[in-house]
Parts: sequence; C-alpha cells; structure tokens
Amino acid sequence: MIVQPIVTEYRMCDLCGSDDHTLLYTRLDPVTREEYNLVECSSCGMAFVNPMPVEGSIPSLYPADYLKDKPESPWLYDRMMRFLPRKTDGKLLDIGCGGGEFIAYAQQRGWTAEGVDLLRWNPTQGATIRVGDFLTMDFQEHSYDAVTAWALLEHVRVPSRFFEKVSRLLKKDGRFVFVVPNVAAPGMKRSCAEDIPRHLHLFTPAVVRTYLQRFNMQPLAMYHNAQLYSSYPFGLVRHALSGARNKETRCSSYENRSVALLRNRQIKGNAGEWLTEVLRTVPPSEILLDAIDLAAGVVVANLSKLIRNYGVITVVAGRDGT
Repeated sequence: MIVQPIVTEYRMCDLCGSDDHTLLYTRLDPVTREEYNLVECSSCGMAFVNPMPVEGSIPSLYPADYLKDKPESPWLYDRMMRFLPRKTDGKLLDIGCGGGEFIAYAQQRGWTAEGVDLLRWNPTQGATIRVGDFLTMDFQEHSYDAVTAWALLEHVRVPSRFFEKVSRLLKKDGRFVFVVPNVAAPGMKRSCAEDIPRHLHLFTPAVVRTYLQRFNMQPLAMYHNAQLYSSYPFGLVRHALSGARNKETRCSSYENRSVALLRNRQIKGNAGEWLTEVLRTVPPSEILLDAIDLAAGVVVANLSKLIRNYGVITVVAGRDGT
C-alpha cells in the first residue's frame, strides 16, 4: 500500500543535459494509481520518465511483493555466469542484487561475491548484501574483476553516476556486465509494456556506447536476444488502428487490455488467475483483438532479434585499453 504520495520533479536528460523532449506516451501505473509520462530526448535518444519521482519517493514505487513474480532460477544464473570473465576465482559486485540469489550462486562457483540493493528484500542464506544507496557507499577502487547490474540501470534516477562509479571500481582488466531495455527496438517507443515508473530510464545501443565512452569504458559485446530477459512490443495493433491516426499518447487508449491486467506480474505462476480475470472483465471482441496483438508482438520481437535490435540488450564492457 502506498502511504506517501509520489513527489515528482522536472528533469533534463541525464546523458546530454538537453531539456528538449518529445512525449512518447502517458501510462497509468497500477501500483501508485498515478499517471507518468515517458519522454524521448530530442538530442541523444534517451527515454525517461518526466516529471520523475524524487529520490525520497523511489521506495514507494515498489510494492512489498515486487520480487514475488521474478522467475529467477539456477538455469538463469548459469546463463548470467557465462557473461563473466573466465576465472576460477575473482571478486564480484552485483548492484541491485535483490535477495542475493545470484550472489550465492556465484559464491558456490568460486567467486568472492557481494551485493548492494537500495531496499531490503528477503536475503538468501550466505549472501553478503549491503542495503542502501550504492552511490554513497565506500568501496575499494580498482578491486573488482566483475561488476554486474542485471536489469538495474533502468531503475535509477542518475545513470551517469552509476557508470562513473563502476568505472572506478573495476580492475584494469575487469568487466562490467549489465542488462537494459532498448527503446530503439521496433515498436518499443509505442508499446506500453515497460514497467513505468519503476523503469525510469530506457536506453538505446548508441546511448549505452556514449555512457561507456564518457567514463573510460568500451563495449566489448552487445547481445540482442532473450537469453536472460524477454521483451515484447504489445499494443501495436490498437495503436495502428486508432492511436497512430489520432496521435494518441495515453496508454489506456491503445494498450493490450488483457496484458494490462497482469499489473506488472509475470504470466508464469499467475496464468490461471490472469486468464480468469481476462474472461470475466474483457469483452470477447476485445480478447480477440488482444490475441492478435499478442501474436504481432511476438513476431516483431523475434524479427528484432534477427536485425540485432531487440527490446532488451545485454552488454559486456571493459575499461579502455583492455
């Protein structure tokens, strides 16, 4: 339950400082019951929530059961490990570690691993976790073989400060591995499937490269696939039928009605409850349109992988000269 109202403020682009923005869409958040704008910077292409919740309001964006439907498992952690440097040991820092499941998995495979998260979740036994603001914490510089941020950077108010600090923490041959949403992928600028406002920033490949280069890092590999997380541009069918013609920017006018009922939950584990609610509340004609839209979203997402411009990108970066 949200106890305090969400306080917002107008922001300039974190990457380039521009205040010239274009509204992409307005979304009603099912958690806070407030509307938020997603804008695109006209100069660099970064997309972000604007006005943006202030720092003190960020914890109120997350319900107590936020991580309940995040289907993480050993097979996912095993895939994550494949992006790390090939070492029999090493020092790892996981930013935005949640309950620390990945940390514990890395420790079992020889890594000296620790994590940090802004909020306190149910901790995994054996995981070393620091709770609080990563940016204000003291760490030994140039001491980590790997720093990871699995779907974290989209949640932070000032991504540039995270890139800058990570660059200082990495060893000369260290690796920064992170996953971010790609708003430049086909359909994503018009899809309301992103978890706004918990996702405060949406990136593009060009934006990622600029951030890395600014803080003395370079992309070593950029993967456009669903190995770790998936992304689908739902809502495109209604937008094509009506929203595009009317230049509609309010998500409620063209989003996939059935998908919206998930309210940021995962389908896995909630399928029966979700389908019951869909059949009870969505008219048959709308369900048919939603089904067509679901199929279209899957097709577009798969094509995005083929052209290497998928809605989620996994990046492996290193310090300049490595």
